[in-house]
Amino acid sequence: MGANSYPQDVERGLFEGNPLAGLIVGFRLTLDPGGDLEARPVVHVQLRPGLSLSAVEADQLAKLCQRGVQRQLNARDGDFAAHPEQGPAANELSIALHAFGNGPFADPSAVRDDYLLRGD
Repeated sequence: MGANSYPQDVERGLFEGNPLAGLIVGFRLTLDPGGDLEARPVVHVQLRPGLSLSAVEADQLAKLCQRGVQRQLNARDGDFAAHPEQGPAANELSIALHAFGNGPFADPSAVRDDYLLRGD
């Protein structure tokens, strides 16, 4: 994936037009190394304190977030739009939901306005 993903675009995708955006307190971005030697973006979404979602609610929120971010990135960066010759997963991004203070939000190793995580 050669596209540029900016935190501001991801933020717009998570919050603008998302009826469940009030459940989100923040996010962080990472790259997940794939088995095909390609890194895939992962948007880690932190839920509000004390919030617990059912599996159905979590799935709904994750899908809304994924569609919103994908829509925003497609609109802002022509490199992120689908390229059939690269296969359907070429610019696929993942959404990972986390309870407040858990997952990548438990470790204060973020840089750049708390959006991006340092790699190991």
